[in-house]
Amino acid sequence: MSARAAFLFVLALGLAAGPGAQSAPPGASVPESPALALPEPVAPPVDGSPASILPRGLAPLRSLRPPPDAPSAPAGRNHAAELRFDIEPPWGEARFERFLASYRKADGLKRLERALDRAEPYLDWIRERVAAHGLPAELVWLPVVESDYHPWAVSRSGAVGLWQFMMNSIAGFDMRVDEWVDERRDFMKATEGALRKLAYNREQLGDWYLALAAYNAGLGAVQRAIAAAGTRDYFELSERGFLKAETADYVPKLMAASVMLSYPARFGLEPRWTPVREWETVPLEKPVDLVLLAEAAGVPLARLREGNAELAWSVSPPDRSWNLKVPAEFADAVRAALSRPELQLMRFHLYTVRSGDTLSALSRHYDVSVALILRFNPGLRPEAMRIGTRVVIPALKDVAPYVPPDAPRDDRPFDGTHVVAKGETLWALALRYEVRPETLAERNGMALDAVIREGQALKVPILVSGTPF
Repeated sequence: MSARAAFLFVLALGLAAGPGAQSAPPGASVPESPALALPEPVAPPVDGSPASILPRGLAPLRSLRPPPDAPSAPAGRNHAAELRFDIEPPWGEARFERFLASYRKADGLKRLERALDRAEPYLDWIRERVAAHGLPAELVWLPVVESDYHPWAVSRSGAVGLWQFMMNSIAGFDMRVDEWVDERRDFMKATEGALRKLAYNREQLGDWYLALAAYNAGLGAVQRAIAAAGTRDYFELSERGFLKAETADYVPKLMAASVMLSYPARFGLEPRWTPVREWETVPLEKPVDLVLLAEAAGVPLARLREGNAELAWSVSPPDRSWNLKVPAEFADAVRAALSRPELQLMRFHLYTVRSGDTLSALSRHYDVSVALILRFNPGLRPEAMRIGTRVVIPALKDVAPYVPPDAPRDDRPFDGTHVVAKGETLWALALRYEVRPETLAERNGMALDAVIREGQALKVPILVSGTPF
């Protein structure tokens, strides 16, 4: 074996990625399975040619090492004497070099610094999941190009969260979107979904560059481009226009960011020595307001919010059990607070029904659904709310008390008479004679909450038909 072939073979062994996790394609349902075995480096051919030494997408054939002017630094993970990657960057490729140069400018460095700040709560957990799936370490930086590591990010096309899932791409990944949660913003569920999707793309396409392109453009789009071009080379597909411009830039941009962020001190970024961020899940069996829980458990509210960005409100879903994500150092304090029966961990508005009130009006004012109001008020009937009934309304946001619109004065003569039948109420009679209960009570010299008795004669207005009912 020649010296060059021996060097390349050793380099191949050092750069080879571990096994990737098998997953179902979006929308499919398959049993959980062991890790997907990615191709191992093959031995160099007898002639020493490097053409088949490394799987494509792990080390592109354009170059097997960084350019001579790449920065060097002392030994250490972020200051290694040699740059080492699971997915080898495409050194020398024009788009990659352009993005790398852009990131190394002042504005690019600031953008990466901001992304690192936002990534801090999630990075350790995502890095552990990438390793657990046996996937390339560079995937931890994919949210930088997707969302700038912002869990509340929403794209122009409606993609949401760190990993930018569209609504039509969450099937099969255990992500729910409803009035209470958008689990595309759940950093745990979205990460698992994204890694499974990436592993599936890699399984189908056999190349990490193409797998990443498929994450951006869709697996079908990349497969059609390959079929039309007759090549599986990502850069050739890009150069010949078989991939849209955004996808042609996507992989070089990600690889440039991963080079910078994997070795921050070597590329002008401030090294970070932050403690490991660990998370625990705490099951909730009833709705809890994060504001009250944070106060009771002594947890910074911002920490709870960044871990539970999927919540549409600060309140956990009241219609089902739910797992709260808590920084590990506060998990015991949160469990202790939840175990105290005297603690009220939900806020409510208390409203007394007046004449003319409807549940739909209360729902609109307090910005909660009628169904939710009914959930907290067993026995309440929307079509027959009694004046004086007290209604409990979950306080999902701070709003002023509901004030019903002023009713016009009723100046009609009450010249008719109604004899109360068994079971009739002042409220029912007011509806029947198209008058406000307050007015009917006033015209009969009685209190609004007075009990009317069978056989009692009440003054009522004569309806347009000429006679009372």
